[in-house]
Parts: sequence; structure tokens; C-alpha cells
Amino acid sequence: MPGVARQPFGIPPMDKKNAKIQTARHILKKVLTSILTIYVIITISFLMVHFMPGDVIKHLIGTEDYYFLLENNPEELERVITKYGLNDPLHIQYLKYLKSIATMDFGVSYNNNQPVIYNVLKCCKWTLLISVPTLILGGVFGAVLGIIAGWHPGGKFDMIMTPISLFMNTVPSNCIGILMLVVFSYKLRIFPISGVTSGMLTGAEYVKDLMLHMALPLIIMVMFRTFSDFMTMKSSVSQVRREDYTTTAAAKGLPDRKVLFKHVMRNAMLPYITSMCMQMGGLLSGSMIVETIFGWKGMGQLYYQAVTNRDFPTAQLCFLISAVCVVLATLLSDIVIALIDPRIKEKVNA
Repeated sequence: MPGVARQPFGIPPMDKKNAKIQTARHILKKVLTSILTIYVIITISFLMVHFMPGDVIKHLIGTEDYYFLLENNPEELERVITKYGLNDPLHIQYLKYLKSIATMDFGVSYNNNQPVIYNVLKCCKWTLLISVPTLILGGVFGAVLGIIAGWHPGGKFDMIMTPISLFMNTVPSNCIGILMLVVFSYKLRIFPISGVTSGMLTGAEYVKDLMLHMALPLIIMVMFRTFSDFMTMKSSVSQVRREDYTTTAAAKGLPDRKVLFKHVMRNAMLPYITSMCMQMGGLLSGSMIVETIFGWKGMGQLYYQAVTNRDFPTAQLCFLISAVCVVLATLLSDIVIALIDPRIKEKVNA
């Protein structure tokens, strides 16, 4: 294949032991690059506040709260300044910031005076509860539908699914969310309007109530994930289907099913796996729009409220978690592809 380094004719391939060493070095390089990237993200999050125009303390606690404390409680304002070490030199503040991250001490939320890490962990479980099924169901449905459409391009199924997918990928999720909320919650009263649970329930009743609250946002997220993954898989299958080795396998008289599963899917799944790994980076970020519409108390809604209410410590931690998850998802993608894609191995071991 173009751009892939191959062993010259007559030279024996690298032995397996040496190949494993080279692959391990490649993975180690990716790990170190990811660690450096995370460090840069942490540094940028610190510098963003300190290099913004105006007083740093105003960005930390908000302009209104700053002037309120300045007039009514200057001692509390001084305590906040001392807590964040804003009177210290910049490099000392930076070292304290790194220490706070290492010790998971992100301060107290301005909204409820609870530790930020407590609020974030509380919301993480609700985000994972809806994000993990979305990733799994959307990935499976998208892969199956994409394989069918990509294997028979121009067929009836492809002619129906592709326009629908293109349309759904252009429609904002908030429009679909509000529409389904009006129809199924306000009009038909099939599902609850908002929230995670109704409260005061236990056992099977609690699980049933949780599922009802979870149904609409989950359906919307799975639907959008499916259509997005469908386009990815369809494009991959269509491309592999036109490769020379696929044409040769079909010309040899191999059954279509064997060509599909042995030659097409093995190669078409590689970019799809990469896409799925990248999607894992958004598991803890949540869907801000969907969670806000349905009152789902996950990371997306927490981030939205933190930005709206100028709760800087909470917003900063949400930003760090989102960025770190994306970096780790990229690293996971690189490792998986390096282990299963022979073309990458050839590049590494060349």
C-alpha cells in the first residue's frame, strides 16, 4: 500500500522479539507524549486566569462577588486572596497549583460551598450511567448499519439511511431534545419531564423510576451516536470494498460473506476502532445540551452551571477532566492501532 514501509526483497523480516521491542518503544513514546500534553494543558489552565486582563481575584470569584465582599466583608476577601496565594510570586502560585492538583485539592464550589472534587465525583456517576450505554449501543448499531450500507452502496438501504444520517448529523441535538420532550413528556406524559429520579423511592421502584427518567436523553444520545458512527463505518467499508485485494478475493470465487468478514471488515474496523476510542474521551464530559434540557445532573450540566454562575474552581476542574480524557483516549487509540494494525507495525519496525 502507498506510504507503508515494507521489507526489501531478499532481506529477512525482523524477528518477533525485536519487533515487540520496537513496538513497545513506539507505545512508550506515545505515553510520554501524552504525559507532556497533559502537563501543557495543566499549565495553560493556570496561565489563562493569570494572563487575562483585569484582576485575577475577579476572575476567580466573579466581579459581583468581589465588590460585594469588598464592601461588606473585606476579611473574607482577604482570606480568599490568601487561600489562592495571589500575593505570592507567580512561580510560587504555579507550584501551589501543581500541588493542589497532585493532592486533588481543587477548592470549594462557590455554588454550594462543597468541595469541588465531591461535586464532580457525584456528577460523574450520572454521566457514566448514560454515556457508557450510549457508546456501546451507538457503536454497535452504527457499525452494523454502516456495514450493510457500505457493502451494498447505492442499494435501497443505503439510499434510505444515508440521507437520514446526513440530516440528523446537521440538526442540533437541542432541537430534537426539546421536540421529544414536548411530545413524549408534556403531551403524551410517557416519560418524566426532567431530573434523575422522583425521590423517596427504593428497590425496584427506584430502578424503574430511574430508567424512565433516563429513557429520553439516552434515546437521543444513542440516536445521534448511531447516525454519526453509521457514516464512519459506511465510508470505511466502501473504501475497503474498492481495494485491489478485495477485488482479487471476489475474483477468485470466494463467497460474498467470506470476502466481507475476512477481508473487508478486518480492515474497515481499524478506523472505526480509532473513532470509538476517541469517543471514550467524551465519556466524562457528558452532553451539556442534552443534560441541561432534561435536567440530568451529570458533568455536562455541572460545567454549564459552573460557567453560568462563574464558579471558577468547578469550571476549571471540569475543563481539566475533559482535556485529560481526550488525551488519554487518543493514547488508547494509538496503542490499540499499534497492536492490531500490521501496517503500523511495519512503519514502526522499518
